[in-house]
Amino acid sequence: MKRWLMRGGIAVSVVVALATAVVVGMVMGAGGIATGGPVVGGTAAVAPPAPTPTPPAPSPAPRRAPENEAAAEPPVALFVGDSYTVGQRASSPAKRWSTLVAREMGWTERNVAEGGTGFVSRYPDESRLSYEEQLRSVRPKGVDLVVIAGGQNDFGELREDPEPVFRAVADTYALAAGRFPDAQIIAVGPSTPWEIGLEARALDSAVRAAAQEHGATYVSLLDPDVVRPGYVDPDGIHVNDEGYAAIASRVVAQIS
Repeated sequence: MKRWLMRGGIAVSVVVALATAVVVGMVMGAGGIATGGPVVGGTAAVAPPAPTPTPPAPSPAPRRAPENEAAAEPPVALFVGDSYTVGQRASSPAKRWSTLVAREMGWTERNVAEGGTGFVSRYPDESRLSYEEQLRSVRPKGVDLVVIAGGQNDFGELREDPEPVFRAVADTYALAAGRFPDAQIIAVGPSTPWEIGLEARALDSAVRAAAQEHGATYVSLLDPDVVRPGYVDPDGIHVNDEGYAAIASRVVAQIS
């Protein structure tokens, strides 16, 4: 099943050091923004999750489908995420970052992302699913890669009570690993079109830790910041075609 995988994924987390920076910074009043949902500011302290036990060796990183296997079925990549993964405000679905990555890597894209959602955020009145629910909505058979991206819509919950968010991040990656045992997992951290706040750093740390624990390939969109001022859509929340292309380039560069 993993014939198309090659080298180890990238996943490094320095959770304890970041915890100190997050708590101090949050007391000083830094904030963040949500994508695909309300943008909320705040000053409550946010601490990243406690260090995890020594993780297993990371899974091999995915590669492009080889040209000499043209007759074989291309790998199927399941994309889970929020409005950025939906491609909201892109000029067409073909311009969203997930589609650009799938095309570059030679994958068949299966995108179940929904705007306004996250690890804990969801819109039950509109039947929009959280990340865990998105994963459960897909049968495991035939899925070769699972890409989980974003989390910006959880920034508000992080300020109110960070522990449920950190727990949801850990549970989401545990579910992905258990439900899709033969698939390579790719963790794409959060991004923000505004100045990077401590919520973004805390959530990114939680995603990095969960990726490391489950041998997933981790992709940072914050180091360096992938969203430049010229990439922000007039709505002030999403990105334009250039922004989605930049995200796709970052993902391809870090998983290849």
